[in-house]
Order: sequence, then C-alpha cells, then structure tokens
Amino acid sequence: MGVIHKLKLEVKQFILDEKKANPVISCRSLSDLILQRFKIEVSKSSVNSIFKEAGLSMPVGRTLRKKKRAKPEVLPLESKPEKLLPELPLESKPEKLLLELPSENKPEKQPEELPKADLQIQISSEMPCTGAIFLKAADYLIGGSCYITELIKNSLSIDSDDLLAKTEGLIYLPLFEKPQQSRISELQALIGRGISLESIMSYGNELQAVKTLERDITQVVENTSKEVRCIKIDLSTGDSAYIDGQMYTVWSTPYTPYDFSTTIYSASSYVDNHFNNKAPLVLFTAPGYNAPTKEFFNFILGLESQSRNITGLKIYGNKLEELNSIYLEGGKKRFFVFAMWPWQFVNYRKVKKIGEFKPFHFEPLGLNLYLSEIEIELLQPETNQSLTLKGCALKTQLSEKTRLVILSNLIFEAAQPEKLANIYLSHWPNLGETFQDYSRKIELFTYTGNSQRFFSTECMEWLPNVPHLKIAFANYLQILDLYVRWHFLPEGFKDKDFPTAKEQFYGLNAILKRGDGRTLVKFTPPRDYLSLKELEYACHRINEREIVLADHSRLWCLP
Repeated sequence: MGVIHKLKLEVKQFILDEKKANPVISCRSLSDLILQRFKIEVSKSSVNSIFKEAGLSMPVGRTLRKKKRAKPEVLPLESKPEKLLPELPLESKPEKLLLELPSENKPEKQPEELPKADLQIQISSEMPCTGAIFLKAADYLIGGSCYITELIKNSLSIDSDDLLAKTEGLIYLPLFEKPQQSRISELQALIGRGISLESIMSYGNELQAVKTLERDITQVVENTSKEVRCIKIDLSTGDSAYIDGQMYTVWSTPYTPYDFSTTIYSASSYVDNHFNNKAPLVLFTAPGYNAPTKEFFNFILGLESQSRNITGLKIYGNKLEELNSIYLEGGKKRFFVFAMWPWQFVNYRKVKKIGEFKPFHFEPLGLNLYLSEIEIELLQPETNQSLTLKGCALKTQLSEKTRLVILSNLIFEAAQPEKLANIYLSHWPNLGETFQDYSRKIELFTYTGNSQRFFSTECMEWLPNVPHLKIAFANYLQILDLYVRWHFLPEGFKDKDFPTAKEQFYGLNAILKRGDGRTLVKFTPPRDYLSLKELEYACHRINEREIVLADHSRLWCLP
C-alpha cells in the first residue's frame, strides 16, 4: 500500500475533488493526472487508500472471474434485516451488468421467452426521405427555423401555417441539387408539408425584398447557436447541485463534460417542462459509485420537501458564463425518474419489496423486456438521510439477472412498472450502449487534450458577409451540420467537413412513416455502405433527445 502520510494536503484534496466530480474515475487514471499536475508519482494503492479513508473506495486491479464475492456488510438502517442487492465489480462491461434481486413469489415454472418483435406501427403515410433528417433534428434542438419564422412574420406582418415549412424549405433546398419530382417529394417529407418548389422559391424572392432581413437572420442564428453546459440548482438551505445540459445526471461542480451540453432552446424547454409543469425530470443515472452523492440527495429532497425548496435555477454556458437566472415557485412538488445500476450503492441500499417479473413490450422500438415492481431504500451516509422510492426492475431476458432498476417519486398509476419503463425508455432507450458512451465521454473529458473543446460557431468558416439572404440560410445550414457532427456522430467526425457528412449520412435513402403520434425514419443504406456502426450511433443519440416535430409527433430513427 502506498504511504499516504507523505502526500501534501493539496494532493489529497485534488484526489477527492476529482473522484467526486467523476465517480467512475480509476486509480490508475488519477495517478497519471497527479503526475501531470504535481510532478510526483503516487501509486494506485495510495490513491485507493485515500478513497477508503473518505468512504469512496473502489476495487483495485481487475476483477477475477469465478471468484465468490463476500457478502457485503449490512448497514443497519432498521432493526429488522432486509435483503440487500449484492455487489458487482465496477469493471464489468455495461451490457453484462446484472442486478440480483430476491423474489418472494417466484413462479414454479417460468413462462416462455418472448421472441424478438419487429416494429409494428399503424401508418397513415409513407414517403421517401433522406439522411438530411439529422439536420432537421439539430434544427429542432437549436430552434433556428422557429426563430427565423417568427422574425419573418413580424417583418412582413403575415401569418400562415405554411411559413415554418417554407422557411425549412429554403434552409434544406441546397441539399437537393437540381430538384426533380422525386427529389421534391423527399424535401416535402423532410419539411412535413406538400409544398411545391415554386412556392418555396417565390417565398424566398419575397423575403429578398426586405433589406434588413439578412442581417437580422444572421443575428438570430448567432444567438441561438450558444450552448448550455449546466444548470445550477439553488436550494433554500443554501446547498446547491448541478445538472448537465442533456440531463444525464447530477454533479457536484459545474465542470461537466462539454459533450453533455445542449442548446439554449432545448434547455429552456427542459426547464419549462420539468420545473414549471408536471413532466418528470428523467435522469439517465444516479451519480456516485460507493454511495449516493450528497448533492444528489439534496436535489431529490429539494424536489420533494417543503423544508428545502428549490428556490431558483442558474443556466451556464460552455464558458461557465451565466446565461439566465430563473426564480421558482416554492412549496411545489416536482417529479423525477432515474436509473440505478447493479454496482451502485451496494452498502447503502435495501430492497423492501420485489414482485414477479412480467412481459413488457416497448412499442416505439419493438423491444421485448421483463419488468417487476420494486421498492428500495437509499441512504446518504454523510448526511444520514434516507429515501424510500418505488419503481421497476428491468430484464432483457427472463432467464438473466436484472440489468437496471428505475426509481421515481411519481404517485398512483404513473408509478406502475409499465408506465415508468415507458417514461424512462422513451428518453434513454439504448441501456448498455448509452452507458458505454456516457462513460467514454467522461474519460475523454478527463484525460485528453480535446477536453477543452466545445461546440462553437467560432471555428466555422462563414460564407462571405454580403447582403444576400441565401448566404444567411447557407450559414445556418453549416451550423446544423456542425451540430450534427459534434453531438450526433462519433468523436472522429468533429473535425470532418460538410461534404464528408453529406456523402456518408445526409445523402442516405430512408423511408419516413407517420402514425400514432410518431414519425419513424428507417434508413435503407446500400449493400456496400461502410458506416453502419456510425449510423446506428447517430440514431441512438437522436432518439435520446426526445425530439418532437412541428406536427407534435415524436421522431424515432432506425438504422
């Protein structure tokens, strides 16, 4: 074991701060960081010893297979012993993370496994589409076409249901070179209206006559391109916590990964839905490894309790500049949903109730799963606070151990396993793959030189600044492409260019289907297509953003 007493206090504090900011950080990685910053070598065992002293311990080295795990020490929360969720190694692969849950009412004979189902949806329309839907998804997060349309309404003093579709037509028209009738149908599918090419061109000519419009649109585009890095939660007790822009989890500091940022337009929608209205806040995961973090508990209790209300929110940009400050009404209960993984909070959780697993079908993606009702008590050791939450345990196959537990403070019918699973999976449908991507982005942010890079139009090569409306729309199209490459495509595409993305993604053929409140885009790449994994990755990231189109349908993309 390393000799801890030789370390300076500032080094110890650095270790603890890094651990709290990034609960999944490894001892090896921390040793490398210490060497870079303080120019001293600290062994992995010394780092782990400091973790143990602070109650943040994690396994040292690799997990041995077929080794029996010792029964974890039970933290006495009640006089009557409860069944505990056993510990699993941190280094298990996310897709194999399994949660052992006891069942009082286990059936003598398990029902047969459900076959994998194909997606079944009642279709009201089916049209040819293209991969330009990625750009449309980015636009609905940035909100540019909506703001531009409002600007045009005010400038021309006109109001029409077709204005938004025509504005989108002007944005995406350059993608459809020499638009013949077949290409026009693809453009119409993209903008969601059967508007003719002549109508779009006439609309563009009408806008061209307004001399100040190009300047005003350029200003709108620049303003909407800023991003929200995190949202600070202020509590009446003086405590605070942070949520990253995309609502992955709760953090102790504002230094969240830049890859978790979102647009101002999207963040404003989140705040309105989750803090002013009754929509539950859906976090990907609870923060922490050994125990729930103090900030996480404070945040949850702030949503629940009248004694520690959330008093306000502060919205910060990528440079941690304050973009907005919002006062919230006190005494109002707000709702949340989050997931707990098998390796989390082993000594600080108790299963108080577990039911029988039953089949569940997640219709949007045609997934067959199994759910069980569950009730769990969580303890926060620093503050000695406890919470009892209800939810559901989830399996992908009946014969396996549980992969995930979804918990919430929703009440009555909304807390039923099927409804709770629908709420969570509608936001985070990819389970293990999302956890891998989430962990990888944290690692990249912590240890690589690219960690200081964030989405910004400052790196973009703007088209010539001349008074021409087409250039203003073309510049916005470039911003949409930049956003897609930064937030939807894998890491290596950030430094690619528009023609590359167009060739590999925007030009892909797809079938667009609308019905039952959903817009489904099913891609049909050619047989020799070499970017299938990247396409699948992009579809996953879009599906996690819960994009609702102008016709109020939810966008789902399938590779």
